[in-house]
Amino acid sequence: MWGDNGRTARSLWGGGLALLLAVVLAGCGDGGGQSEGPTGSATGASKGSASGGSGSSRTGLLYRDKEVSLSNVQAIKNGCPSDFNFYVEFADSGPRVLGPDESNPRLNDDGDQTDEGRPPVLSWEPPCSWDNEVLDFDDVPVAKVAADAGDLDQAGCQDAARAAVGDGTHVDRYKTRALAAGDRFCEDFAAGGRVVLLRVVKVSGSPVGELTLSATLWAGPAKTEGAPAQPGDKVYENQPVTVSDEVAKGHGCVLGSVGLGSDMPVVTYRSRLNGGGGDIEYFPSCLSGSPKMRFSAYVARVKGTAELDLTACQDAAARGESNELEVPVSELRTGDRFCRFDSLDKDVALLKVTAVTAKAPASVTFSVTRWEAPEPS
Repeated sequence: MWGDNGRTARSLWGGGLALLLAVVLAGCGDGGGQSEGPTGSATGASKGSASGGSGSSRTGLLYRDKEVSLSNVQAIKNGCPSDFNFYVEFADSGPRVLGPDESNPRLNDDGDQTDEGRPPVLSWEPPCSWDNEVLDFDDVPVAKVAADAGDLDQAGCQDAARAAVGDGTHVDRYKTRALAAGDRFCEDFAAGGRVVLLRVVKVSGSPVGELTLSATLWAGPAKTEGAPAQPGDKVYENQPVTVSDEVAKGHGCVLGSVGLGSDMPVVTYRSRLNGGGGDIEYFPSCLSGSPKMRFSAYVARVKGTAELDLTACQDAAARGESNELEVPVSELRTGDRFCRFDSLDKDVALLKVTAVTAKAPASVTFSVTRWEAPEPS
């Protein structure tokens, strides 16, 4: 049956509805373990359900460099142009292209987007479908890995993905026309305890009509959802977050926005017209001449070296300025500390400056600790 190609609203990204159309993998594997179908091929990938991606007890490397190929020609043969996506599951047995009788794997039985109980999923919109022509990743930490990063193991790939969330370089959707052979992407699919290293093997055509990817998959413990944080609980500690001229310029000279309310700090970059503000905003040199930070909620710059716990930080913030505190980057020094209290979201955060470059290209790195605010006394 046809699945929903839409993606639910997310904190970092948005999406819309479309009809799922993919094609079935046909035929039997040959002696080399290759199974081919009308949508492409997945070397070494077994057919059948990919369920159990988050339920398996296996750990460590599950497979390395298994390839999957996708083709605009095959899409056209199967009904494109239309609202058309290829979905690829990175199952424990190998990458698998979904067939036409399978629903959007990112949706549960109620039609809601979920990461629970499924493997990582990638989708591709071929040229005959949308004019976006993008690789669409899961709504989880994903990083495009630098060419000089060397070989990556499970921990290195996971660290790269999470670091990208903290500096605003994380990947959501990636234009296929910008791909080159050798490009690599790391995905931390925590809900299933899976880490994916994806490598571009072949990309051809203008627009891109042939795409071959190689996948490496590791397994680890799945993230478990514990009880919600209670008043007074520490949500995370000493998490790094960086805003910079370089990344802002790479996004078209836009604002940097830091969100503190998740299970780790999240940096995004957006234009003024996109609306919505972060808990902290960074105005890069290309926008303001002199880069600056703008804090929302109650914020205070804390002097001295005394340790700050939840109570001390909340009290300091409550005595500070309310909304729109602006601090030029030129006035920041390593070791500076800020306490922030959001009385609406009930968050208390301690931000320590761990690195700062005031001259263009400017950048600021904070170490962030966040608590759930205690109940009023």
